[in-house]
Amino acid sequence: MIQETGSNHPTSLYIYTDQNSYEPLARIDKDGNQEQHIRYFHTDLNGCPEELTDANGKILWECSFQLWGKRIHEIEHEPIEQNLRYQGQYLDRETGLHYNTFRYYDPDIGRFTQPDPIGLLGGLNLYQYAPNGLTWIDPFGLMCSNTSFKAAFREAKRRLRIPRNTNTTKPVKVYDNKYENRMVWEYKVDGNKKYIILHEEDKFGRGPHFHTADDLHGDPLQPKVRYNQHGGHIPENMTGITNAKGRK
Repeated sequence: MIQETGSNHPTSLYIYTDQNSYEPLARIDKDGNQEQHIRYFHTDLNGCPEELTDANGKILWECSFQLWGKRIHEIEHEPIEQNLRYQGQYLDRETGLHYNTFRYYDPDIGRFTQPDPIGLLGGLNLYQYAPNGLTWIDPFGLMCSNTSFKAAFREAKRRLRIPRNTNTTKPVKVYDNKYENRMVWEYKVDGNKKYIILHEEDKFGRGPHFHTADDLHGDPLQPKVRYNQHGGHIPENMTGITNAKGRK
């Protein structure tokens, strides 16, 4: 979706995080000769919009979803319609299905409503969306892919409450033969140090993933020192982040 127009709503131009992404960043609304308005998307790890805000951060629209994209509740704080769902999907409000370019997706059952166009070459389950709806995406309804480095890093920033417009700091490679080698990004938020940590692998065989940490005790920039790492992995699956190894 690049742009949509209609007689009952303004013209909306969509802007994405980069030229190869289907994760929305902003949309520009213009109604006739009136002043245009820029709205900003706030998304989940998989790029699904959760909030739409104005330039001042005021929430105009918000929605919470179950794992496979079924709406739990949707609130319009102002008369504004937001139909983007999983990356590459657009909600048809009459049927409740998501248009996914080559197929329709039903969020109530977490499956496509048509079989895979390439048949069994796509796998034994012809209607499957992806192995995991949180960390996998399928923008065209043809082939799913795993969590990108950029999406996982953004999720780590969100968990640490680091503003999205904060410049990315230069990472430091820490070689640690007592614990685990790691790449560390340090941020200062409200006078406190916060850290995003990349492990390219771990002793359990998990693929590249992020952790978050703070400065309550220990410093992840120092080798052979325990530090206050928060629980959980980003992403939680064992495959980990795509295109992460050697990332600087």
